Amino acid sequence: MSRKILLLTAVLGSLLGQATAARPRRVGAVSLTVSVFNDAEIPISVLRTARVRAEAVFDEAGIALTWLDCGTPGHRVADIDCPAITYPTHLSVRLAKGRGHRSEDIFGVSFLDHRGQGNYASVYMTPLASSKALGVLSEGELLGYVIVHELGHLLLGKNSHSPEGVMRPVWQFEDLKKAARGTLLFTSSQVERMQARYLSASLQRSTAVSRANNGYLSPSGSPSMVGLIPPSE
Repeated sequence: MSRKILLLTAVLGSLLGQATAARPRRVGAVSLTVSVFNDAEIPISVLRTARVRAEAVFDEAGIALTWLDCGTPGHRVADIDCPAITYPTHLSVRLAKGRGHRSEDIFGVSFLDHRGQGNYASVYMTPLASSKALGVLSEGELLGYVIVHELGHLLLGKNSHSPEGVMRPVWQFEDLKKAARGTLLFTSSQVERMQARYLSASLQRSTAVSRANNGYLSPSGSPSMVGLIPPSE
């Protein structure tokens, strides 16, 4: 099952992006690590802006985001825990060169299993880098919000689009203006849902690992694992 971002703007004007003032990060109840694989080889400056924006949005949601820059093809970073993907504490985002989809308005997709769990998302840089939204946001800011949206699907599970906030399925001009001001965020109910699902899944995994370590295996003969399914339109 796929989760998509459809970005549609009817009128785009000029708007200067406002940088968020530096402030101490909150101590979140949830600590989330994301491995970012830069297969599209986008510039470090763009990645840095995306990281700052993503961290700020999750910070507002009480989630402390740790961003791992895992490098580019042929130049992977080997001394950090990029491969240690584990739902729900460590998720993965791959920045792909191609479109991935026929529509130029689809920037990303996340993958969920039948339980609404998943740990992997892709972002398609070709349509993003040529989007009209760049008349409102910088490429790094737009990328940061796309990554936030896709991680939101992984944390919120099925049916996680919303009529307002960063999880809207279609971002209009007013949404982009909020994004430029740094005020396109998760709703309060989404914050509660993300944290509740995270804590519940973490407890279940800890219990499964503990049982496995003590010789109790799941019915399949191995600890329960999060499965991923191919995307579907």
